[in-house]
Amino acid sequence: MTVDERQIQDFSLRHMGGTPGVTRRGVEIALGVLWLVDGALQFQPSMFTRGFFVDTLGMANMGLPGPVATVEYDLTSMLAAHPALWNALFASLQVALGVGLLWRRTARPALAFSVLWALGVWIIGEGFGGLFMSGTDLLTGAPGAALLYALVALALWPRPGRAGPAIADRGLLGGAVARWAWLVVWVGTAALELEPAAHVPAAQLSNTGEDEPAVVAAINHAAGGLASGWEAVFVVVLGLLAIAVGVGVLTPRTRCLALSAGIALTVATGLLGQDLGGLLTGHATDPGTGPPLVLFALTLWPHATRPMEHSPTPAHAPGQGNVGPKSR
Repeated sequence: MTVDERQIQDFSLRHMGGTPGVTRRGVEIALGVLWLVDGALQFQPSMFTRGFFVDTLGMANMGLPGPVATVEYDLTSMLAAHPALWNALFASLQVALGVGLLWRRTARPALAFSVLWALGVWIIGEGFGGLFMSGTDLLTGAPGAALLYALVALALWPRPGRAGPAIADRGLLGGAVARWAWLVVWVGTAALELEPAAHVPAAQLSNTGEDEPAVVAAINHAAGGLASGWEAVFVVVLGLLAIAVGVGVLTPRTRCLALSAGIALTVATGLLGQDLGGLLTGHATDPGTGPPLVLFALTLWPHATRPMEHSPTPAHAPGQGNVGPKSR
């Protein structure tokens, strides 16, 4: 470790509250677990029906520009013609991505394929995260879980020679780009939150309980009841908090506070606004935006692991050849 790298790490620990508990490999494994969960959900019986593709892609098609909507419609027709075959293929692919990320030797190609697959799912399966659809906001899963999977994978992709206190500092995006991506995600969702058409938070919270077990549905209805009559206040507070979370990550002194607030807000909206993507309904495709957004926050968190610790394979060892005493 060079003197400059030690200074960066010491600064992160003294001024930004870094912790030694978060490692690049740990986040990579967590991303693999998410892909395994997605693959398992895709193997649910309801996913092997024509109705799954028609309903899911039909919903994703809402609000899309004309040419994009046409492509989406054609893909829907193709997939719905052989739903069992296509669904088995998609489910198996997601399981393979998860297994690939869990095994260190295949982690790098799995990261690459996960970026491509996640972007495809975000565009086709989620219709750009529903961003063209009226009423989409943080509570309903903006900007789309698949986009966040791709961002996490890009932040994890190792680039030898880069140093910094956060995992993303040493990733393909680099710390600055990753932090700006975090800002765009949060400020973008704040803009959606403050959009007039999006604002029935009480109904959004209550309706999340549809098809859920009675206990979960009761919690959703209770949350919706608390927000009822306070919609304007709820929207403004949530929007301003999202802006603060996004902007705060740009400054070292407020970075950990912003990330902590973002994680807390993510957990709250992921549990109450999305019920973890409706995991208990029998037709969920992923655990919602909460888990991948928390992982993205962890890649930005300044921590105490070695700045050059980022290799899923021994191939990166030569990149450290100029940091030891023997290289002098």
